[in-house]
Amino acid sequence: MSVQNNQKWAVMLCGGFGSRMGSLTEAVPKPLLIIHERPIIWYSFWTLYKNGFRNFILPLGYLGHMVEEYITEISKDVECNIHFIDTGIETSIAERIKQVSYLIPKDESFFLLNTDTVFDFDVNSMYQHHIARKALVTVSTVEVTTPWGMLTVVGGEIIDFDKDRDVQRFMSSHLNDGYGVVHSGLAWIQKSALDYIDFENIGDDFETALFGSAIREQRMSHFPLEGIWVPIDTPKDLAAMNYRLEFGDYSNSSIKDIYRDDVHSFNINKT
Repeated sequence: MSVQNNQKWAVMLCGGFGSRMGSLTEAVPKPLLIIHERPIIWYSFWTLYKNGFRNFILPLGYLGHMVEEYITEISKDVECNIHFIDTGIETSIAERIKQVSYLIPKDESFFLLNTDTVFDFDVNSMYQHHIARKALVTVSTVEVTTPWGMLTVVGGEIIDFDKDRDVQRFMSSHLNDGYGVVHSGLAWIQKSALDYIDFENIGDDFETALFGSAIREQRMSHFPLEGIWVPIDTPKDLAAMNYRLEFGDYSNSSIKDIYRDDVHSFNINKT
Protein backbone atom coordinates (compact mmCIF):
# COMPACT_ATOMS: atom_id res chain seq x y z
CA MET A 1 0.00 0.00 0.00
CA SER A 2 1.28 3.45 -0.85
CA VAL A 3 1.37 6.44 1.49
CA GLN A 4 2.10 10.12 1.11
CA ASN A 5 5.75 11.03 0.65
CA ASN A 6 5.94 13.22 3.77
CA GLN A 7 7.24 10.32 5.88
CA LYS A 8 10.90 9.53 6.52
CA TRP A 9 13.05 8.12 3.71
CA ALA A 10 15.58 5.29 3.82
CA VAL A 11 18.05 4.13 1.18
CA MET A 12 18.78 0.47 1.86
CA LEU A 13 21.99 -0.66 0.13
CA CYS A 14 21.55 -4.26 -0.94
CA GLY A 15 23.30 -4.77 -4.26
CA GLY A 16 26.76 -6.06 -3.37
CA PHE A 17 28.12 -9.54 -4.02
CA GLY A 18 28.77 -10.36 -0.37
CA SER A 19 32.02 -12.00 -1.47
CA ARG A 20 33.40 -12.29 2.07
CA MET A 21 30.58 -14.74 2.78
CA GLY A 22 32.12 -17.23 0.36
CA SER A 23 29.83 -20.00 -0.84
CA LEU A 24 26.93 -18.76 1.31
CA THR A 25 26.14 -16.08 -1.28
CA GLU A 26 26.53 -18.17 -4.42
CA ALA A 27 22.74 -18.61 -4.74
CA VAL A 28 21.35 -16.19 -2.16
CA PRO A 29 22.19 -12.48 -1.82
CA LYS A 30 23.78 -11.45 1.46
CA PRO A 31 20.71 -9.51 2.75
CA LEU A 32 18.74 -12.77 2.61
CA LEU A 33 21.14 -14.85 4.68
CA ILE A 34 19.38 -16.17 7.74
CA ILE A 35 19.72 -14.99 11.32
CA HIS A 36 17.42 -16.69 13.82
CA GLU A 37 15.06 -17.97 11.10
CA ARG A 38 14.80 -14.58 9.34
CA PRO A 39 16.84 -12.87 6.62
CA ILE A 40 19.16 -10.08 7.73
CA ILE A 41 17.16 -7.54 5.75
CA TRP A 42 14.03 -8.46 7.74
CA TYR A 43 15.60 -6.85 10.80
CA SER A 44 16.59 -3.73 8.86
CA PHE A 45 13.20 -3.24 7.25
CA TRP A 46 11.05 -3.70 10.36
CA THR A 47 13.38 -1.67 12.58
CA LEU A 48 12.99 1.23 10.15
CA TYR A 49 9.24 0.72 9.88
CA LYS A 50 8.95 0.70 13.68
CA ASN A 51 10.80 4.04 13.69
CA GLY A 52 8.30 5.66 11.33
CA PHE A 53 9.91 5.14 7.94
CA ARG A 54 7.39 4.73 5.14
CA ASN A 55 9.50 5.48 2.05
CA PHE A 56 12.11 2.88 1.14
CA ILE A 57 14.54 2.91 -1.78
CA LEU A 58 16.42 -0.29 -2.61
CA PRO A 59 19.17 0.05 -5.25
CA LEU A 60 19.19 -3.51 -6.53
CA GLY A 61 22.24 -5.35 -7.82
CA TYR A 62 23.44 -8.92 -7.36
CA LEU A 63 20.42 -11.30 -7.28
CA GLY A 64 18.26 -8.22 -6.85
CA HIS A 65 15.11 -9.97 -8.02
CA MET A 66 15.22 -12.15 -4.90
CA VAL A 67 15.50 -9.11 -2.63
CA GLU A 68 12.61 -7.44 -4.45
CA GLU A 69 10.41 -10.52 -4.17
CA TYR A 70 11.11 -10.90 -0.46
CA ILE A 71 10.54 -7.26 0.52
CA THR A 72 7.41 -7.09 -1.63
CA GLU A 73 6.02 -10.14 0.14
CA ILE A 74 6.70 -9.07 3.73
CA SER A 75 5.44 -5.51 3.19
CA LYS A 76 2.25 -6.31 1.29
CA ASP A 77 -0.06 -5.69 4.26
CA VAL A 78 1.44 -2.43 5.53
CA GLU A 79 1.30 1.14 4.27
CA CYS A 80 4.56 2.23 2.69
CA ASN A 81 6.19 3.23 -0.58
CA ILE A 82 8.95 0.93 -1.79
CA HIS A 83 11.06 1.81 -4.81
CA PHE A 84 13.13 -0.98 -6.36
CA ILE A 85 15.70 0.38 -8.81
CA ASP A 86 17.96 -1.93 -10.79
CA THR A 87 21.28 -0.12 -10.51
CA GLY A 88 23.42 -2.87 -12.03
CA ILE A 89 25.51 -5.67 -10.61
CA GLU A 90 29.06 -4.31 -10.64
CA THR A 91 28.10 -0.80 -9.58
CA SER A 92 29.78 1.37 -6.94
CA ILE A 93 27.86 2.71 -3.97
CA ALA A 94 28.31 6.24 -5.32
CA GLU A 95 26.77 5.29 -8.65
CA ARG A 96 23.88 3.45 -6.97
CA ILE A 97 23.06 6.51 -4.88
CA LYS A 98 23.37 8.78 -7.88
CA GLN A 99 20.89 6.61 -9.80
CA VAL A 100 18.24 6.68 -7.06
CA SER A 101 18.67 10.21 -5.69
CA TYR A 102 15.97 11.65 -7.98
CA LEU A 103 13.36 9.83 -5.88
CA ILE A 104 14.20 11.75 -2.70
CA PRO A 105 12.30 15.06 -2.38
CA LYS A 106 14.24 18.31 -2.38
CA ASP A 107 15.36 19.50 1.07
CA GLU A 108 14.68 16.09 2.62
CA SER A 109 17.19 14.03 4.55
CA PHE A 110 17.42 10.28 4.06
CA PHE A 111 18.76 7.48 6.22
CA LEU A 112 21.50 5.49 4.48
CA LEU A 113 22.24 1.97 5.67
CA ASN A 114 23.76 -1.31 4.64
CA THR A 115 21.31 -4.18 4.88
CA ASP A 116 23.93 -6.52 6.31
CA THR A 117 23.72 -4.87 9.74
CA VAL A 118 21.36 -5.74 12.57
CA PHE A 119 20.58 -2.63 14.59
CA ASP A 120 18.03 -1.24 17.00
CA PHE A 121 18.47 2.20 18.56
CA ASP A 122 16.70 5.56 18.69
CA VAL A 123 16.89 6.53 15.02
CA ASN A 124 14.39 9.34 15.61
CA SER A 125 16.60 11.00 18.23
CA MET A 126 19.47 10.77 15.75
CA TYR A 127 17.26 12.52 13.18
CA GLN A 128 16.42 15.31 15.63
CA HIS A 129 20.14 15.68 16.38
CA HIS A 130 20.81 15.90 12.63
CA ILE A 131 18.14 18.58 12.08
CA ALA A 132 19.03 20.63 15.17
CA ARG A 133 22.61 20.95 13.99
CA LYS A 134 21.62 21.73 10.39
CA ALA A 135 24.04 19.03 9.37
CA LEU A 136 24.65 17.86 5.85
CA VAL A 137 25.67 14.48 7.24
CA THR A 138 25.18 12.89 10.65
CA VAL A 139 26.83 9.53 11.25
CA SER A 140 26.14 7.22 14.15
CA THR A 141 29.26 6.20 16.05
CA VAL A 142 29.76 3.02 18.03
CA GLU A 143 31.95 1.24 20.51
CA VAL A 144 33.90 -1.67 19.08
CA THR A 145 35.42 -4.74 20.67
CA THR A 146 39.00 -5.34 19.64
CA PRO A 147 39.55 -8.96 18.56
CA TRP A 148 43.14 -8.84 19.84
CA GLY A 149 42.43 -7.65 23.37
CA MET A 150 43.38 -4.31 24.88
CA LEU A 151 46.22 -3.34 27.20
CA THR A 152 45.55 -0.37 29.50
CA VAL A 153 48.66 1.79 29.97
CA VAL A 154 48.98 4.50 32.64
CA GLY A 155 52.19 6.46 33.07
CA GLY A 156 53.97 4.12 30.69
CA GLU A 157 53.09 1.05 32.75
CA ILE A 158 50.62 -1.69 31.78
CA ILE A 159 47.97 -1.95 34.47
CA ASP A 160 45.31 -4.12 32.87
CA PHE A 161 44.47 -6.46 29.97
CA ASP A 162 40.98 -7.27 28.75
CA LYS A 163 40.20 -9.61 25.86
CA ASP A 164 36.70 -8.24 25.26
CA ARG A 165 36.98 -4.59 26.24
CA ASP A 166 34.80 -2.15 24.30
CA VAL A 167 36.68 0.79 22.79
CA GLN A 168 34.88 4.14 22.60
CA ARG A 169 37.65 6.38 21.26
CA PHE A 170 40.99 6.04 19.49
CA MET A 171 43.90 8.41 19.94
CA SER A 172 44.79 10.36 16.82
CA SER A 173 48.35 9.98 15.53
CA HIS A 174 48.38 13.42 13.87
CA LEU A 175 46.52 15.60 16.40
CA ASN A 176 47.69 15.94 19.99
CA ASP A 177 44.20 16.74 21.27
CA GLY A 178 42.23 14.70 18.75
CA TYR A 179 40.63 11.31 19.00
CA GLY A 180 38.84 8.93 16.65
CA VAL A 181 35.36 7.43 16.80
CA VAL A 182 34.03 4.52 14.74
CA HIS A 183 31.42 5.08 12.03
CA SER A 184 28.68 2.45 12.18
CA GLY A 185 27.70 2.68 8.50
CA LEU A 186 24.34 4.25 9.44
CA ALA A 187 23.92 7.91 8.49
CA TRP A 188 21.38 10.68 8.00
CA ILE A 189 22.20 12.62 4.84
CA GLN A 190 20.64 15.86 3.67
CA LYS A 191 19.91 15.46 -0.03
CA SER A 192 21.68 18.73 -0.81
CA ALA A 193 24.91 17.15 0.48
CA LEU A 194 25.01 15.16 -2.77
CA ASP A 195 25.44 18.43 -4.69
CA TYR A 196 28.93 18.79 -3.21
CA ILE A 197 30.10 15.51 -4.72
CA ASP A 198 31.78 15.09 -8.10
CA PHE A 199 30.19 11.76 -8.92
CA GLU A 200 32.13 11.45 -12.18
CA ASN A 201 35.52 11.36 -10.46
CA ILE A 202 35.13 9.87 -6.98
CA GLY A 203 35.32 6.23 -8.04
CA ASP A 204 34.30 3.79 -5.32
CA ASP A 205 35.03 6.03 -2.33
CA PHE A 206 31.64 7.61 -1.72
CA GLU A 207 32.03 8.09 2.01
CA THR A 208 35.38 9.91 1.80
CA ALA A 209 33.97 12.31 -0.79
CA LEU A 210 30.71 12.88 1.11
CA PHE A 211 32.21 13.23 4.57
CA GLY A 212 35.06 15.39 3.29
CA SER A 213 32.60 17.81 1.72
CA ALA A 214 30.47 18.01 4.87
CA ILE A 215 33.54 18.57 7.04
CA ARG A 216 34.80 21.38 4.80
CA GLU A 217 31.39 23.01 5.10
CA GLN A 218 31.54 22.51 8.89
CA ARG A 219 28.24 20.65 8.71
CA MET A 220 29.27 17.15 9.77
CA SER A 221 27.89 15.68 12.99
CA HIS A 222 28.02 12.41 14.88
CA PHE A 223 25.54 10.69 17.15
CA PRO A 224 26.69 8.05 19.66
CA LEU A 225 24.65 4.91 19.06
CA GLU A 226 23.20 3.40 22.23
CA GLY A 227 21.54 0.11 21.49
CA ILE A 228 22.13 -2.84 19.19
CA TRP A 229 24.60 -2.68 16.31
CA VAL A 230 25.97 -5.86 14.77
CA PRO A 231 27.54 -5.80 11.28
CA ILE A 232 27.47 -9.17 9.50
CA ASP A 233 30.60 -9.25 7.34
CA THR A 234 31.75 -12.89 7.44
CA PRO A 235 30.35 -16.38 8.09
CA LYS A 236 31.86 -16.11 11.57
CA ASP A 237 29.79 -12.96 12.22
CA LEU A 238 26.68 -14.72 10.97
CA ALA A 239 27.24 -17.72 13.25
CA ALA A 240 28.04 -15.47 16.22
CA MET A 241 24.87 -13.42 15.80
CA ASN A 242 22.76 -16.56 15.52
CA TYR A 243 24.28 -17.77 18.78
CA ARG A 244 23.74 -14.41 20.50
CA LEU A 245 20.06 -14.39 19.55
CA GLU A 246 19.51 -18.01 20.48
CA PHE A 247 21.58 -18.39 23.63
CA GLY A 248 23.60 -15.26 24.33
CA ASP A 249 23.15 -11.63 25.31
CA TYR A 250 20.39 -10.99 22.75
CA SER A 251 18.33 -14.09 23.58
CA ASN A 252 15.68 -11.97 25.33
CA SER A 253 16.05 -8.94 23.08
CA SER A 254 13.16 -7.23 21.33
CA ILE A 255 15.22 -7.38 18.12
CA LYS A 256 13.98 -10.96 17.68
CA ASP A 257 10.36 -9.86 17.30
CA ILE A 258 10.52 -6.33 15.97
CA TYR A 259 7.21 -6.39 14.22
CA ARG A 260 5.65 -9.67 13.09
CA ASP A 261 6.27 -13.33 13.76
CA ASP A 262 5.06 -14.78 10.48
CA VAL A 263 6.92 -12.80 7.84
CA HIS A 264 9.85 -15.18 7.55
CA SER A 265 7.66 -17.87 5.95
CA PHE A 266 8.31 -16.54 2.43
CA ASN A 267 10.49 -18.97 0.49
CA ILE A 268 13.81 -17.34 -0.40
CA ASN A 269 15.54 -20.50 -1.62
CA LYS A 270 14.89 -19.88 -5.26
CA THR A 271 16.48 -17.99 -8.13
